[in-house]
Amino acid sequence: MSVNIDLHLSVSGLADQDEAEQVLGALAGLLREEGIEDEVPIGWVDDRGEYFVTGESRYALSISRFYRWRPAFEEAVARVVGDAVPAAKPTVTWGYPDEED
Repeated sequence: MSVNIDLHLSVSGLADQDEAEQVLGALAGLLREEGIEDEVPIGWVDDRGEYFVTGESRYALSISRFYRWRPAFEEAVARVVGDAVPAAKPTVTWGYPDEED
């Protein structure tokens, strides 16, 4: 069974542009492996000296067996971000547009 979900990624705790670009590259690779790189654009931003990587789905993603994919994806995000910049703090947030009014 498939579920329609909205995906939002954010990574904080980045010291500078170099760390932001490292995390961006790591997440881009993961999204490519998952086949959702075109549906979830990501980028980095410098907000007055605080660096973040963010991205969100352009539209709802239809994911089969979401109950199994979600924890594996969240673990993969934590792993690739931690490998790139150990001090970084990734957050994955899900939305369920079919349940919203």
